[in-house]
Amino acid sequence: MKPNPLTPPTVEILDAPPATMVRPLALVDGCAYAAAWLYVRITRHETRNRKGETVKLDPPLVETARRLFVVRQDGVTFGPGADRPLDELGLEVALPQMPHPSRTWSPAGVAAYRDGHRPDPAGVLNRVADVVSHFVDFDRSLAGQRTMCELVACYVLATWTLDAFNVIGYLWPNGERGSGKTVLLHCVAEMAYLGHVILAGGSYASLRDLAEYGATLAFDDAENLADPRRTETDKRSLLLAGNRRGSTVTVKELGPDNVWRTRHVNAFCPRLFSAIQLPDNVLASRAIVVPLVRTLDRARASIDPLDYDVWPHDRRPLIDDLWALALAHLPELRDCARAVSQEARLTGRNLEPWRAILAVAMWLDRHDPAATLRREAPLAGPYGEPERQETGLWDRMEDLSVRYQAERPDLGSTDFTRFVFQALYVSVVFDFCDSIGVKPGAMMRDELPPEVEVPHSFEVSTQQVVNHAFAVARELGVDPGRVTNHRVGRVLGRLRIQKSPRPGGQGSRRWRVTRDDLHRWTTVYNLPFPPALSP
Repeated sequence: MKPNPLTPPTVEILDAPPATMVRPLALVDGCAYAAAWLYVRITRHETRNRKGETVKLDPPLVETARRLFVVRQDGVTFGPGADRPLDELGLEVALPQMPHPSRTWSPAGVAAYRDGHRPDPAGVLNRVADVVSHFVDFDRSLAGQRTMCELVACYVLATWTLDAFNVIGYLWPNGERGSGKTVLLHCVAEMAYLGHVILAGGSYASLRDLAEYGATLAFDDAENLADPRRTETDKRSLLLAGNRRGSTVTVKELGPDNVWRTRHVNAFCPRLFSAIQLPDNVLASRAIVVPLVRTLDRARASIDPLDYDVWPHDRRPLIDDLWALALAHLPELRDCARAVSQEARLTGRNLEPWRAILAVAMWLDRHDPAATLRREAPLAGPYGEPERQETGLWDRMEDLSVRYQAERPDLGSTDFTRFVFQALYVSVVFDFCDSIGVKPGAMMRDELPPEVEVPHSFEVSTQQVVNHAFAVARELGVDPGRVTNHRVGRVLGRLRIQKSPRPGGQGSRRWRVTRDDLHRWTTVYNLPFPPALSP
């Protein structure tokens, strides 16, 4: 007699893919979730024998195992023996690998969060900055010691809130041997989200899994990346790509059925590079170069961030508080990331490496303005101390981001388009000032004679721009051999500067530069704009 046929399954086409948690710290549908791999003790009082009969165990069978738990933003924990079983989470959990135990959330940290403990954001930032200051000397860097430590601390917090951002920049510690580049890399990696210092022997497969989890990848001796003979092609692609959400690297993998399939590896994760050399143009536009010099401080020079006993704060509670802070406040960072575009003075490509750092600074100021205020000289570099004033963290970081643009020609390869526009800008300002008999400084200070009428547009020739470009090249360290009429003319055309008729149809190409052109490109490239030329 044939058995009754099974009822056919019901198939329903979904409007969207199911919500899935693919990273240990994730923002899904506006709610934050964190994964924790905790040890549990399982006591079995009964079992079944081969006949299917229930057999009591005396004594009970006790085993210890590590299990996956998921903590929701409100503190409700899902997993075996927790508040609710994992099946009631409402998400699909795709976390096949457990990160290194030193980077995961500890049982004590999870228990404290479930009991309502929420760390103070400003307190966590200051502890991270204290650790950085304990090991790294920023003498003669971009700003004073504490401001630089806060910059790194904001970056560390940004790695924990990656899901709130669409783009994240790289940190590029740069300096001669013995300047502390590797120390800074290890210091950040020990506090950043799933931080790992990548050595040359690390396999591509392990890097791929770390990148998919959004881990912070710190690559030492980045000079090797420039040489394809010294670094695997796949590894180079993974390390150099992925500063934007949605960035993927395609790889071919052999499936369990022995069929090759294309897999898209999520490459969006924070990265740090240390190198004696400066980054090329592409990497420089994504990175913040942190210049370092050898320290005279014997205490900092002789301690190692991998020795947790010498840390100014206990590392384990700090990591737990970073997990808790990110889980509790991750959705708030998304609003700040959007607000940065309206509040920051930088725009476009110049803003991108700073966007996550500025969003963290803005969030901390909004959360507790009094806690981030301090007596600070926001315009003070290592060689000058103007009048001190009280500033918030946002002011200090935003000020530093603007000042950084002025130092970029010294901190990386010069963007040739920016260089050509700067030569055009100098040509317009200097030639106009010569024509009316005043110095360029008078135009910058808006001190032109009242009878002078500033035209709405200026005419310059390619040759005039080239002549000024040689002087700008000496200032910026650009090879003068790159400056030719043909190359300069092509760049001006790409900037969409309007062409003017040549007198008599002969001579160098002429260009009509409007005030709006000058205002647009000085804003884009963060150059000073004379008030007299306001469009």
